Amino acid sequence: MSTIAEMGLYNYLLSKDIPGLKEKTSHHMLKKHSWLYSAPQQFTNIYEIINGAVKLGRLSPKGKECVYEIVTPGEFFGNLNFLPNAPFSEFSKTLTPTEIRSYDLDFIKHLMTHDPNVATLFYSKIIERWNKTESLLYYIRSYEPRKRIELLQTSMHKKIMTAINKEVFLDKLISLQDIADLTATTRQLVADTFRNA
Repeated sequence: MSTIAEMGLYNYLLSKDIPGLKEKTSHHMLKKHSWLYSAPQQFTNIYEIINGAVKLGRLSPKGKECVYEIVTPGEFFGNLNFLPNAPFSEFSKTLTPTEIRSYDLDFIKHLMTHDPNVATLFYSKIIERWNKTESLLYYIRSYEPRKRIELLQTSMHKKIMTAINKEVFLDKLISLQDIADLTATTRQLVADTFRNA
């Protein structure tokens, strides 16, 4: 028997004949550079990337994007709203044509508290994202700026499939400024590092 990780959340829920599944989920095809949500939107659905890539970040007081994570197929994002009174000021923007599935927040929370398999899947996905964030912070604290840029490029040099069935390298999708944000450096240093590589 397949596990929820092998089947994917939606197919798992279909196999369990979960009431309300079709009403509480939706499928979307988004163009490159589409916004799913942005601050100050506090409440979002939970999104699953099927194909493509999305950058997550915050806007500075002057409206400048500051990217802190890139999410790819199989990852979930959105405001789980588990921290009472914690402001949510994230934005999400597609890097490629992107196929996502959207889940109603209350529906997902119900499933997480009533189905141990769904809970296990979400805990593992949350831990994977924490691990990615901890790795970025480790690079920032442990390596000089040019090495951080090289490490990030290496970790992001992987192929993903877009929603239009085009295979692309993730590191080619993000801008020099995105790389600078993710490595706590500057766009100029990123450009210079790539030029001298």
